[in-house]
Amino acid sequence: MNRFLVLCALLVLANLSFGQHKSTITDGYKEMLTYPYSDPNPNPLLSRTSFKIYPYHSFDGFTSVPCLQKWKIVTLENDYIRVFIFPELGGKVWGAIDKATGKEFIYSNDVVKFRNIAMRGPWTSGGIEFNLGLIGHTPATAGPVDYVTRENADGSVSCIVGNMDLPSRTQWRVEIRLPKDKAYFETIPLWYNPTPISQSYYCFMTGAAVVTDDLEFFYPGNQALEHSGEVKSWPEQDGHIKSMYANNAYNSHTSVHVVGEYNDFMGGYYHKSNFGFGHWALYNDMPGRKLWLWALSREGEIWKDLLTDKHGQYMEFQAGRTFNQYAQSDFRSPIKEMGFNPGVTDQWKEIWFPVSEIGGMQEVSPMGILNVNREKGVLHIGINALAFAKANVVVRSGNQVIFAEEKSFSPEDVYKTSVQLADDAPYNVTVEGMDLEHGSVDAKLISRPFKTTVPADSASVYAIYQKGIQFKENRNYKLAKTNLKKCLDRDPLFIDAMSALSELYFRSNQPDSALYYANRALQLDAYHPAANYYAGVTYRSQGDLINALETLGWAARSVEFRSEAYSQMAGIEFQQNDYKLASAYALQSLDYNRFNVNAMATLAVISRKLGNQEQAKSRLDSITRLDPLNHFAAFERYLLNPDAANLESFKSRITNEFPYQTYLELALTYHAFGLNDDALKVLGQAPEHALVALWKAYLSNDKKQLEEVVKLSPSFVFPYRTETVSALKWAVLNNTSWKFKYFLGLNYWAIQREQDAIQLFKACGNEPDFAPFYTSRAYLLNKENEHTLELTDLQRAKQLNPEDWRNWGELIGFYENSGENAVALALSTEAVGKFKDNFNVGLQHARVQLNNGQYLSSIRTLQKLNILPFEGSVQGKYIFEQAHLFLAIDLVKKGKYKEAIGEIGKSKDWPENLGAGKPYDPDIRMQSYLEAICYEKLGRRLEAKSLQDEIINYTELHYAESGKTFNNLLALHILRQRGETESANLLVKKLKEPDTYAKPTQQWIVAYFTNDTATCRKLEKDLSKNAYYMLLKSALNM
Repeated sequence: MNRFLVLCALLVLANLSFGQHKSTITDGYKEMLTYPYSDPNPNPLLSRTSFKIYPYHSFDGFTSVPCLQKWKIVTLENDYIRVFIFPELGGKVWGAIDKATGKEFIYSNDVVKFRNIAMRGPWTSGGIEFNLGLIGHTPATAGPVDYVTRENADGSVSCIVGNMDLPSRTQWRVEIRLPKDKAYFETIPLWYNPTPISQSYYCFMTGAAVVTDDLEFFYPGNQALEHSGEVKSWPEQDGHIKSMYANNAYNSHTSVHVVGEYNDFMGGYYHKSNFGFGHWALYNDMPGRKLWLWALSREGEIWKDLLTDKHGQYMEFQAGRTFNQYAQSDFRSPIKEMGFNPGVTDQWKEIWFPVSEIGGMQEVSPMGILNVNREKGVLHIGINALAFAKANVVVRSGNQVIFAEEKSFSPEDVYKTSVQLADDAPYNVTVEGMDLEHGSVDAKLISRPFKTTVPADSASVYAIYQKGIQFKENRNYKLAKTNLKKCLDRDPLFIDAMSALSELYFRSNQPDSALYYANRALQLDAYHPAANYYAGVTYRSQGDLINALETLGWAARSVEFRSEAYSQMAGIEFQQNDYKLASAYALQSLDYNRFNVNAMATLAVISRKLGNQEQAKSRLDSITRLDPLNHFAAFERYLLNPDAANLESFKSRITNEFPYQTYLELALTYHAFGLNDDALKVLGQAPEHALVALWKAYLSNDKKQLEEVVKLSPSFVFPYRTETVSALKWAVLNNTSWKFKYFLGLNYWAIQREQDAIQLFKACGNEPDFAPFYTSRAYLLNKENEHTLELTDLQRAKQLNPEDWRNWGELIGFYENSGENAVALALSTEAVGKFKDNFNVGLQHARVQLNNGQYLSSIRTLQKLNILPFEGSVQGKYIFEQAHLFLAIDLVKKGKYKEAIGEIGKSKDWPENLGAGKPYDPDIRMQSYLEAICYEKLGRRLEAKSLQDEIINYTELHYAESGKTFNNLLALHILRQRGETESANLLVKKLKEPDTYAKPTQQWIVAYFTNDTATCRKLEKDLSKNAYYMLLKSALNM
């Protein structure tokens, strides 16, 4: 196949579409039934597991009561398809319809139904979601983003959506473009890293489509990657052909990444309705192809009810820049986290299309879809055109042409033919002019290894280094430092660890340490690219411009840092007013990366400073051609011609959820150039916010202005940038308000300098009158084991704001963790009376009741709840189950075995008001164990033995899975009772496999079974707070 045709087909065939109508674009509103989200959490995410997405905040309010709400909608339409975009919901494509059939090829939800699935909470199903930054649903998914619409000269129309990923400060855009003469639409993402350091790299575009029992998936490949990198077969897996939707009616949710073939597409086809959907992108742009399915049991079906009203269940076909959505683990795999190097810009194109009447897809190009199916000596060929084309359909068998036909196509035309061919005869079908080819031999299988079979020592220096790098790329900089220092302890000459530590210390605003490690590396290798680069940017941040230029010059000799090193040097020369040399370096930067946005910006500012307006405009045009939502270019136009129209043009395009962050980021761009007056002009247009006021004061060097900051609320003020450290340190020196110490503490915490944060939080004393300050400090005190002070702070938070249920929950949780269950119960009883409709409070109360032995009361509390869960949540079900099982144990102890069996049976129920549906094969080993005891007591020994066998068999299959791993001990206990020592030892060996044994629960099970008392005591300190642990101990002691 001539892949070059893919890139030039639009130009070659343009004459065929001369008479087509232009595509249209409308920008309006649509009223939709909406289940809104609410209750923003004022506590910084730093104190939660989602710390990696700070400074975002989360939302905790969800509802089952809908309302009508107007949403901004952009509609793109041509003669063939209609596409809907919601700029206020992450800029996602809400849905797309094939006009000829009236069928949707992108799932278009009938309601806006927010549920707690994304990193910040709210998420809606369907459409196409643009996920860039860190693994998971983008933090911008439920909020407004920047956007602009335009009509293009070629008759196409575009809606460009975009935002800044706050933690990484990378900028992403997606142009959703509808050509006038194609039966598909394009998404053209742009993602660039304007920061001087590497950032985390994750990019998957998540499309959705409705599912039916006749749906078949077309994912080219022969292997499937798990998130850990573990390799499984494809499409056959676990004895099932998973490419047929109906065959997935077993096990839990499906989340696999199909690899193994050098191909450009994926999709699905509904055989009964003869219609389908698909995605195409060049393999080298988007090699990742993920299939996500909710479980076909009630475990998944409950989410159909939670996420839509009438639109039915959906699947996700996700296209990624990497092979899989890697989840860091101890599993050995060649798949790792990727980094996003400084100054790098990525751009690519994808298309999303409908397909009909041809039975499936074996090959796709932007010109059309080819399906070939051989059956009973007949080769059935189907082509569905996506564009105008003149084609020649040729079928060869061996070296002989056995069929040929010329055909002219318009978009959505369908061509079908059949050719007689023996079942064992080779064939090759080519559609010349449409870049389509498929044969009986798969010539596109790749040889890349996806398994790691090379022997390795996980304790080796390189393994430790790799682990540190993986933590770095996954935004866990504290653990990254720990592992990289451990690497250097083992090998003091490991130079790459030194340069990585230099980067990490630069990131945490510790320049002395950054230079220590950079120069330590340069003592060993004067030309080391990364060491020179991070030395250079650190020197620049400290104002040592000569050493910055000297080290960056060496970094520029490496391909990895060349473009950004030259861009940094351009910025330094600009600071020194040498515009000629600054221009030369900026141009050199663009020689090696024509889309280095920093270098482009430098050239534009130089032109303005030199008074060359036409050149400045031309350079700004270059930026906006690349990035139509570039706020720097818009403000530069205003500075060139400061009239009301240019100011409005700049301000009108800032429509995202956090406009003040856009102004701050732009102001800091000017500050980096040394243009503080321009930075202040930006901030003069910004909305009111404490951090905006802080930077105004700092850039003006006017400490009196700090009083304006003091007057403003500290609520939702989450500083995180390294530059802001300097501003806040200045503020702390020049104003005694606790707010500046608190803000600086948050900023240190954000860059993972917790010890510095703790000191500042402690320095605030008890002056703050702001509840989130105390809940945050309590979290830090907990990590320091200062539990008395932690309790005082939690009590103070509740006292300051007793109307926030979270303050009650934190305090109750403290008493639970301290084992003060009676105190927790008294407080929880009061809370559940105060917050009657809050299922979070009710769920916690049910757990507290369980911990206090009030099992019936706990069950009654659960019966009153209607939990709207976060994805994967089964906490309500577990409490329900444990309450019934504790009741059963009490009955067993009283000799009431039949009544106990009844309670055990109730524990197997899955009440869906608790937010979880029943899976295909739930873990009921504890129930079986207790039932076996009852049957033994009732003299029904065969039934008891059968249940015990089921426990052993289930454990053999599921011992490594997360969830109720405590139950693994039940199988070991039964084997010991039976005297089956060899089987027990074999199971212990499995439990000690590296991936499995990393879990503390498994370590305790092995220690308990092998009578390792010391290890048991060490682990039981934490396990004793786990109700299931207590349940297990009670069961084993009967």
